[in-house]
Amino acid sequence: MAIRRVGTHKEALVDKSLIQLKDARVKAELYINGKFVEGEGKTPFSVVNPFDNSEICKIRPASEAQVNAAVEAAYTAFSRPEWRNLTGRERGELLLRLAQLLRRDAEAFAVLESLDTGIPIRETRMEVATSAKHLEYFAGLAGSIEGKYQDLGNRFNITRREPYGVIGQIVPWNTPLKLMARGFAAAVACGNTMVVKPSMVAPLTNLRFSELVDEAGFPPGTVNVITGAGRSIGKLIVEHPKVRKIIFTGGTEGGREILQQAAYSVTPTVLELGGKGPIIVCENIDWDETIDGVLTQAFARKAEVCFAGTRLFVPAKKHDKFVADLAAKAARIPLGNPLDSKTQLGPLMTPERLTDILSQVDTAKKDGVKVFSGGEKETAPDLVKGNFLRPTILTGVRPGLPIASEELFGPVLCVTPYQNLNDAVHMANDTEFGLASYVWSNDIRESNKLAQEIESGNVFINSYGYQSEIPFGGYKLSGIGREHGSEAMHEYTQVKSITVGMERFKSRFDI
Repeated sequence: MAIRRVGTHKEALVDKSLIQLKDARVKAELYINGKFVEGEGKTPFSVVNPFDNSEICKIRPASEAQVNAAVEAAYTAFSRPEWRNLTGRERGELLLRLAQLLRRDAEAFAVLESLDTGIPIRETRMEVATSAKHLEYFAGLAGSIEGKYQDLGNRFNITRREPYGVIGQIVPWNTPLKLMARGFAAAVACGNTMVVKPSMVAPLTNLRFSELVDEAGFPPGTVNVITGAGRSIGKLIVEHPKVRKIIFTGGTEGGREILQQAAYSVTPTVLELGGKGPIIVCENIDWDETIDGVLTQAFARKAEVCFAGTRLFVPAKKHDKFVADLAAKAARIPLGNPLDSKTQLGPLMTPERLTDILSQVDTAKKDGVKVFSGGEKETAPDLVKGNFLRPTILTGVRPGLPIASEELFGPVLCVTPYQNLNDAVHMANDTEFGLASYVWSNDIRESNKLAQEIESGNVFINSYGYQSEIPFGGYKLSGIGREHGSEAMHEYTQVKSITVGMERFKSRFDI
């Protein structure tokens, strides 16, 4: 792959032998109050391609003054008639226009996402399409925000659902376009204005998205995109008194920090945090389908997603053959350049993440865990510069071990046999997390019972993957609130109660 003219961050060209592309420009400007501006932070940060750890570009983060300017712009725009007076349907039309522009530029966004995150181009193309679907789905809901009416005899009560105002969105580095689009779409559909902060590790598609916002005709100030570190720029957004709600997707420790910062100003939050997803394989299954399903749940997108299935519980008498068949298929997953359409597993995001995961695997080996397959850095000559880890399957994983309870955020599957389903459920629930869980069974009664017993915000039976219509969020330390579905519209509106007297009011004072 060849990258040219990236040092000035204005343009990146991709080797057309891998992919045909007209325009994959790297954008580095911030977007504040309808204008593109250079960051004024002191120290530029590098954006790195995880395929070979080469620098894509440098970006200068926002300064504190620019954070304030972005929030003030969003705060002012929220009250202006060109935004405040828009109907829900009109906001939906803006989102639809934005979706159309994203679909128009889908290939450029897919390439940027692959360059920035190491996710294979075959998957980033789907992620861009999914992002457009989020915009379209919430565009459809924008005109259907409803309140309630109650007849109280001599008076009546109505409730209105009203937007909060300025919403600060802090976006993670894994699938950043899609994870930005889902919260952004719902919040904007409800009439809020936005200050979006991408991850410093993978900001490129979020920054490029601001160009589409501008082209779509959003009023100045309604959407602002700024960059910088979470513990400085993110903290300024969370603690700003004019930010009325926070959207955060990331690790549980980061979520705890957000809650602590938001507590002072009593700012509500929507948090999608870590996971340690259980996969329960039952006795009555379609063998090949289940192998394919577990393979996808455990290793898709390098398992750098909170909803990955990372703990596999298999009937003891099926354990050996199931693991062997699973490992044989996992070994055939093609690793390679994310921009090559044949690649199905890309590199981890950073060298540090790879080192940390391998260290945890080494610790597990000392605890008696067996590395059945994988477990080492990829050393192929064309991949050695990148952060590649082959799909790793660990057996003999006992409940309570660190490897069985801590989120690794990488393609490592912990396998534990069970004797009966009650034990499997107990082990599945023996975690601080509760985001996504998976059941494989051809018995509808059995699978439905398991779904009710598992402590998780989402249970997928013989299935994988969420979409715009499916409410998504966690139990326990996996988060607060729900993204997606009509439930998301409740997250980005607040209830106002209005009571109207229908008879002449009589004083309670006898005077």
